[in-house]
Amino acid sequence: MQSFIKEQEMGKTLDLGRRIELHSMDKYCHEISLGLYRKDAGGVPRLLVHTYSSSDGADARVAFIVDALRVMLGMKNAEGRNREIVFPCGTVHLRALKRAFLDLCKLETGAELKPRPLTAHDKKADGDLTAVNVGGGAYEIRSEDGSDAGNKRAVAVARGFAKICEMTAEGDPATRIRFSCGSSHDELIGMLMFRAQNVRAAMQEEEMASTKGVLAAPSQQI
Repeated sequence: MQSFIKEQEMGKTLDLGRRIELHSMDKYCHEISLGLYRKDAGGVPRLLVHTYSSSDGADARVAFIVDALRVMLGMKNAEGRNREIVFPCGTVHLRALKRAFLDLCKLETGAELKPRPLTAHDKKADGDLTAVNVGGGAYEIRSEDGSDAGNKRAVAVARGFAKICEMTAEGDPATRIRFSCGSSHDELIGMLMFRAQNVRAAMQEEEMASTKGVLAAPSQQI
């Protein structure tokens, strides 16, 4: 069900693009389903959040999730489009986007939106770890106290980011990873810091999410 979608709804043809992620049974809005769609225009991937539901509050819920993507992932409106959003770098960072989208859908409508910090406490290190932007799309994970446990966890978290964000592991130092686009994504790194710290749980959650139902047009819903 990842195919290109053109559905008939309310007498209009919806050209949504390819669905890349689904959040089903949203507990903050009548258990509606929210889909994240992608279509490319001029070589730039554009993203759209959509629901087929006409439930009260559905439009406001979609608008909130779009705002969350802008504020907490650093995305922006696509040029000439009022519903589609893009990453400023012009690429999609698909795996990271899908993971972050599902996490943002866990926020209640009206919750405060602000970018998350690049420093987080790590229980296994018993200290803080920071993702330092070193330019050119690269980040270095550093232990604030420089302890052996902290340094080991910094390496582990760098590997976690490499998996979740599909970043390139630089290898020297072992705590450095880089986005292939060569651009900075501080908001995305801050948003997924917790996931990189707990990468095994994040991967298991992804597998479970992939087995859930699909988003269908009203004419196809039972």
